Amino acid sequence: GRAAGATPPAAAAAAPAGFRFAQYTLDLAARRVADDAGRELALTGGEFDLLVTLCRNAGRVLSRDFLLDATRGREAGPFDRTVDVQIGRLRRKLEGEAAGQAIIKSVRGAGYLLAVPVQAR
Repeated sequence: GRAAGATPPAAAAAAPAGFRFAQYTLDLAARRVADDAGRELALTGGEFDLLVTLCRNAGRVLSRDFLLDATRGREAGPFDRTVDVQIGRLRRKLEGEAAGQAIIKSVRGAGYLLAVPVQAR
């Protein structure tokens, strides 16, 4: 849950407009991610959805199955490696800019987590 007093009462029911993490701002309505210099990251729809899911669950280890369900619904098979492929691409795109900062961490045998603080905005 949300910490008491973390948001003004009027905004409490509103979903965030986006997220801020590392040097990036994610805009949910525009479906775009840009760095602090205003450069937009070229993400596929799947990569964007994956990043949104990671932001919404920042600091929590998310299993491959959870990520597949959240981003693909039920169309994924049990041996679907899409998540690993997309995480790899997302990582390269984000961390290429972030100079060695681990933004997405792999947790062996468990899944992935967004390893930087995230602020809803």
